[in-house]
Amino acid sequence: MKDSITKISLVRLKNETHVQFHESVNTLIGKTTATELKIDALYALYRSAFENELEALDIIRKSELTEQISEQDRIRDSIFRGLSDAVKSYRNHFEASYRNAANKLWTVFLHYGNIAKKTLDDQTAAVNDILREFERPELKEAIDMLQLGEWRDKLAEENTKFHALMMERYNEPVGKTTFRMKDTRIITDKYYRTIVNVLESMLLTGGTNDKFNNFITELNAIIKRYKDILAQEFGRKNKISG
Repeated sequence: MKDSITKISLVRLKNETHVQFHESVNTLIGKTTATELKIDALYALYRSAFENELEALDIIRKSELTEQISEQDRIRDSIFRGLSDAVKSYRNHFEASYRNAANKLWTVFLHYGNIAKKTLDDQTAAVNDILREFERPELKEAIDMLQLGEWRDKLAEENTKFHALMMERYNEPVGKTTFRMKDTRIITDKYYRTIVNVLESMLLTGGTNDKFNNFITELNAIIKRYKDILAQEFGRKNKISG
């Protein structure tokens, strides 16, 4: 008998794969029955959240702007990282004046952190805030000293392009769904983890039967399959970057 359910980092799954994972779990619960697992109420919440995620994914699939937005987000992130790396490099410059200028700029990057982890709209807002910070006289002087004006201007340009694409999507009828993929993923995962916690508690306290234990075995097999997918994707990324 399994005494635990294998852990998996669901946030690392791509949208399509994330849906496929929960589709597999949902099907498995349906086969065993939520009543047999004693999770009827939780399963109803999980299934509802998953249905919302399916709707959100369908909206994304239908949007003609999705690929353009994804590519523009990648370009914006690349410019942001390039500017950040340039400032970081200048912090080790042999000239004290350059180091001081870089350190002033670096405080801004520290304050906003890794903006790539924010939602797309929040990234746009964060970049706008950073650009406004750079207009402060002491920071503008630092940018001029380090000759980073072109990087700053390019970031502003790509951020404006991204915002325009997002506004175009919101103006599409298909973009006005109540549900958003990132939000629905979070809710689906929350109920999945709650179900896992309940099932693991039942495993630890006993009182399970063969059908229950078979469910855990099959669930772990599903999780392993998707962990293997993550490992393959990670391997490909490393091969490309190497």
